[in-house]
Amino acid sequence: MRITQYAATPPRGRTGSQPGEAAPPADTPPAAEVPEPHGGELGGQGDSDSAAQDYLTVELLCAALARIRMNRQRAGGHGQPAEGAGPLPRAWRDARGRLWWKAQKQELDWPKDDLELFSWCRRPLRSWPVPLRLVDGDLDAVLLEGDELSEFAEQAADLARHADVEAELVQNQTFEALMSCARMNGDTEEEVQRAYCRLRRLLIDRPVLSDRDVQSLVRELPRADADNDSFAAKFIRTAYVHHPIEAPGVARLRRCRECRNPVDAGAAGCGTSGCEGTPERYEVACLGGYWTQHRATRQFFHDPGLLEGRLLDRLAELPTERVRIQAWPCLDAWDAAVMFEPLRPGQEKECWVIDAKDCSSPALLARGFRSDPRVPARRRIIVVPMHRRKMPGYVADLERELQGRVTGVEVLDEQAFVRQAAARAGRAGAAR
Repeated sequence: MRITQYAATPPRGRTGSQPGEAAPPADTPPAAEVPEPHGGELGGQGDSDSAAQDYLTVELLCAALARIRMNRQRAGGHGQPAEGAGPLPRAWRDARGRLWWKAQKQELDWPKDDLELFSWCRRPLRSWPVPLRLVDGDLDAVLLEGDELSEFAEQAADLARHADVEAELVQNQTFEALMSCARMNGDTEEEVQRAYCRLRRLLIDRPVLSDRDVQSLVRELPRADADNDSFAAKFIRTAYVHHPIEAPGVARLRRCRECRNPVDAGAAGCGTSGCEGTPERYEVACLGGYWTQHRATRQFFHDPGLLEGRLLDRLAELPTERVRIQAWPCLDAWDAAVMFEPLRPGQEKECWVIDAKDCSSPALLARGFRSDPRVPARRRIIVVPMHRRKMPGYVADLERELQGRVTGVEVLDEQAFVRQAAARAGRAGAAR
């Protein structure tokens, strides 16, 4: 689908060689309403403010591109956007206005119309005529790959919120349905936590379910509402999309061998970030149909959860007499709490908490990260996957961007974390 088909009427001005010659776009807020970036020496407060403003501009552009994509989908891939959406989203106009004021201040050219700004979105951010103060790794990113949003743009749009109303709605509804199912199927905190972990792991491990799998889940978590509608069934209907078959039998699909995401016929890979799996044929035995995850479920729960699942599997291999693992403690305050037995008699147990993060931009990750204090811990660790660790400067950029936002949080790649956890578990209780 061509996002650029929705370019608005060209704006009425272009910054020339002298500041003040051009008028701002007709739909651009006045200067008082658009925060100007502050200049400053590299590393100073002005530099930090300027970077924050430029990241906001990029997030607005990405949110607008995601909104345009949604409008195209609602219109069936042609014609005009959904009624009331307007030719281009407000976020696009705001971002364009911010670029205009930045260019005006620096006496630079800015996009003469929306089509030119769309063309900028297909170029690395470091090549834009209006320079942006972003971390080096992010300057190599593009916002559009052809007519599709890049991974960077998808994650920046998510940070901006409300970029894709449908996806955000499904994300929220899925989480609410998950919480309702867990709470209604547990009479104690431990039972609720156990049900919550069961459903979260289902989203990671099972992108495709047969109707027989759903029946089994309903028997496992049997509580229902006043209309005798199972909370587990509600959860499945929210997070997954049903595909009926004409008669009981086998549905023949293709999926990725590693992450188990469904793939289209002829695809060479699944497209999941960091996944090197190859497609394989897959049969689903079902009575009346099967279920595949909604795209929002895949985007917000399954794909980011792959790293969480790998870490939990590796932690489960540690000796249970020396370490205890709690997945998603306090209903997802962190992705895991690792409780080690004391090194010496009389000492307290030592707790590490981890948050597994797979984000293309270290700066966006840092801007959205929150350290939850509900789980007391000696070490608080952000764990990044190896394909991010191998990106030049990724960990250094993340550590730098976290400074001033959170305290006492470390950054480790998944191999280093597993290695340190295994070493600590090997010492736990050794003196007793």
